[in-house]
Amino acid sequence: MRGQILVFSEQKEAGAIAASDGQRFLFHIRNWQDIVPPERGMAVDFTLDEDNRPQKIQLALPDRAAIPAAKAMPLAQQPKRKPVLTLLALFLGIFGAHRFYMGAWGWGLVQSLGLVVLSAILGALVPSLAGLLYLSAVVFTWVEVGRYIWMSDATFEAKVKAYQAEQPGPFAFFW
Repeated sequence: MRGQILVFSEQKEAGAIAASDGQRFLFHIRNWQDIVPPERGMAVDFTLDEDNRPQKIQLALPDRAAIPAAKAMPLAQQPKRKPVLTLLALFLGIFGAHRFYMGAWGWGLVQSLGLVVLSAILGALVPSLAGLLYLSAVVFTWVEVGRYIWMSDATFEAKVKAYQAEQPGPFAFFW
């Protein structure tokens, strides 16, 4: 059965539950089966024994029918946080992790796979050119990190809202 705790006294270690059908039941703390102590107003689930007393009382899980179905929000439209973006760019920026975070997975793939493939090919053919490519990718990532660090929070929020309003695709660029 489902109900709600009307009252609970710690001194008496007892309380009362109003069931969803309007019946009221007294209970003792020994029948409480949750970690959180009972409090007035809590929604509870319980069973009744043969003497019509509540047993196995515990907090009720939310009724799934009462919860409206939330629409799945695309990754690019979910709220973004400046510290997360900055740390991703700082530590994994060379692989495009911050681009994935902003929803630009196309540029993220190009950056992560392109850097690895191009540096492997150029490393085999012209090692100095591969080093130059890698160095330019590192410098470009550090420029982005610096921009994120020095950008004010208000500017960041405004830029994110404008970026998300454009309905960015996989090859959108957040700057």
